[in-house]
Amino acid sequence: MDVRDLQAGDVLLFSPEEDSWISKAITWLTDAPVSHAAMTYQIPTKMVEETPPAVRVAEATMRFPGRTVHVMRLNKPIDDFKPVMDVAAQYLNGEAPYAMNNLYLLGILLLYKKFTPSDTTQRVILRILKRLTEKLLDAINQHKYPDKHPMVCSQFVFECYQEAGKAFHLTIKQGKLQSDSSRASLLHKAFKHKRQQSQLGNLQSDKTDDEQLAKELYKAMNDETLLASGTVSDDLLDAIHDFAQVLHGVSQQLDLDKADPKQGIAILQAQSSMFVTPGDLLRHCPELRHIGDIKLK
Repeated sequence: MDVRDLQAGDVLLFSPEEDSWISKAITWLTDAPVSHAAMTYQIPTKMVEETPPAVRVAEATMRFPGRTVHVMRLNKPIDDFKPVMDVAAQYLNGEAPYAMNNLYLLGILLLYKKFTPSDTTQRVILRILKRLTEKLLDAINQHKYPDKHPMVCSQFVFECYQEAGKAFHLTIKQGKLQSDSSRASLLHKAFKHKRQQSQLGNLQSDKTDDEQLAKELYKAMNDETLLASGTVSDDLLDAIHDFAQVLHGVSQQLDLDKADPKQGIAILQAQSSMFVTPGDLLRHCPELRHIGDIKLK
C-alpha cells in the first residue's frame, strides 16, 4: 500500500518506534504490535495526531519512515468524512486537552492493567507515576489548565469519530485491558486504599530520562525470576493517590489544595471503561477493517 492510497479519516496505527523503550513497553502491556495512533487529515499525505505540546498536523511521509503503519478504514460506505475532520479541526484550533508524551500513555496502561507487578516493577512504576505527577503539578503551578483531562493518542482518534455523529461511532469489543484478567488493577487497589502520606509537597526530581525509566520497566516486567509478592506497596498506592489528586486539579481547573485524590481516582475509573489503546483500534474495533500496511525506509 502507498501513502497516496490513503483517504481522509483513515486510522493509522504505528509499530513501535525503533530504539524506543516506551514504545516497547506499550506493546508489551497491550499485547499488540502497535504503540501510536493517528488519522489521515484532509488529504492523503497529511495526518493529525495527539502529541506534545498539542494536537498537530504532520506530513505522513515524515512520520512513517522506519515504522510499519497499519491502515484501518471504516467498514461501511461514507461519502463525506467532513464531520470527523471538523472535530479534529476543533482540537487543532485550541480545544485540545493537555498533551503529555507517551510516558503518560504508559503510566495509564500500568494503572488499568489487571496484574500484580513484581516488587522490582512496582518500584519503577512508582518513579514513573512521580514523574507524571510532577509534570501535571507544573501545569497547576503555572495555571496552564486544559479544557479536559489529558488524552492519549488512540483516545484522540476514537473521540474524533465519536463526536462526529452516530454514523461514525466506533465500539471496542472485548478490549485487551477489560478482558485481560480476573485480577484487580492497581487503580482498583488504590480506590480501596487510604493514603498514608502525600509526597506532593516534597516531590524529589528523578534525573533519569523517560526512555531509561521505560527500559528499566520493560526489563523488570520481562524478568520471570522476579516474582510478585502478591501485595502492592503502600508507597505505590500513595503515589497513585498523589497522581489522581493533581489529575483532578488539572481536569477541573482547581488549585492543588482544592483537588481531591478520591475524585481523581473516580475520573480515572470512569475513563477506564472507555479507554482505547492503539491495539484496541487494530484488533477490537468491529467498525474498522484493516486495508493494508505502509512501510517507508
